[in-house]
Amino acid sequence: MRIIQNILLWLLGVAAGIAVLLGAVMAASYAFTTDGSRPDPAAQFGGAQLEANGSCWQVPLIGGMLDRAFYAPSTLSVQKLGVLYEAHPAVTLPDWATHATLRITADGLGDAAYFDGTVEEYAAFLYPANGEYKAELTVWRLPAGMTDVDFDRPADGALVRNAGLERPAQPTGYYRYAFRYTIQASAELELSAQRIEQGGIAALEIGGMVGSEEPAVTTDLGSVRCVRSPAGWRCYIPAAYNASAGSHEITVAVGGETLTASLVVTAKAFGEAEAQPEPPADAAANEEFRSAIWPLYEAAPRDKMWQGAFLSPVETYTVLIDYGQTKVTDGERGAQSNSTLLYTIPGEPVRAPAAGVVAVAQPLALTGNTVVIDHGCGLRSYLYGLAGIDVKPGQTVERGQAVGPVGETLTLDFKIGSRSVSPWPLFQTSGGAFWREF
Repeated sequence: MRIIQNILLWLLGVAAGIAVLLGAVMAASYAFTTDGSRPDPAAQFGGAQLEANGSCWQVPLIGGMLDRAFYAPSTLSVQKLGVLYEAHPAVTLPDWATHATLRITADGLGDAAYFDGTVEEYAAFLYPANGEYKAELTVWRLPAGMTDVDFDRPADGALVRNAGLERPAQPTGYYRYAFRYTIQASAELELSAQRIEQGGIAALEIGGMVGSEEPAVTTDLGSVRCVRSPAGWRCYIPAAYNASAGSHEITVAVGGETLTASLVVTAKAFGEAEAQPEPPADAAANEEFRSAIWPLYEAAPRDKMWQGAFLSPVETYTVLIDYGQTKVTDGERGAQSNSTLLYTIPGEPVRAPAAGVVAVAQPLALTGNTVVIDHGCGLRSYLYGLAGIDVKPGQTVERGQAVGPVGETLTLDFKIGSRSVSPWPLFQTSGGAFWREF
């Protein structure tokens, strides 16, 4: 009996010693875990270093069994960043950040938010105007499986249970920043190239500006319209086969500013091709074509839908008359061709050259079974002379999707607005249509 009592006393002594040791380790770990154990609050906005204004962190103790909390409530002080001369100041997050939210309001005009979302969503935000703004940024470090809603804010210095969601355990929490700044941006123009050949396409990027007003672009190369792009606005300018060689001025009016750029068009030798006599079209056929097709030339552009190279509408073909070639009929030189005439294998599928929305799908007396696909940004493909039509207006089609069978020949015409461009750069992923794709 006495032996058992001695063993029990010894076990109690060992347990008490372990408890004292653990308590000492916990106390030492608590004492040595200071606010310096938190991550560095190295966030930036528009290139300016931000100062943390409020934070809450749980720093793991003794391998993540418990956390020590460090809480500092946000104050009324707001950091002044001054004037930023860019339309979209970038948010730069620390390497440790896993989640960040941003709220932007008009400085001095209450709490109505122009933007309230994640930093990823902020990438698509467009400031409504130059002026003064106030922002609150919250940068989180959260383990996988935890959201900012799941995070409970403990009192400063409290000991809380570690979430146990990661090994080894790391600090969990956030820094909050409050700052004000003034946006003073001006529009900037950038061309995909300074010179292009007849038949080519140049892209024009209009960036560095605020507001939702669409820029008005004027050029003798054709009627072009802009669509939103990650940098601001984008339009595509055609240099048709008959565009005059030399320098062409491009004028952009937006937000009370007028900017100009110059694009040089170089001549290209397209050659000649033998053509069959074309029977004259009657007035009714011409009027039907104008009613169905011409409204597309000035239609509002939809967002860009193509990505990467366009596909030849038919897989097997021989070029009878190429884009830009001068037609020679019975020895007489005629007009240049604004389209490409292909000799094909009847019954093969005619494929959508790129993703788009069917704008026209109907037989026309002048061009036979006709399908027009709007690929966005004013760029449309016109397919004439199909043996049948398998799509409907308003239908979305993917690149390579069959739109109907081909007959003996197929005429294809790619236009930006009302000006035709060469199909071959589109098939080869060359030229401005593929500049900084978005």
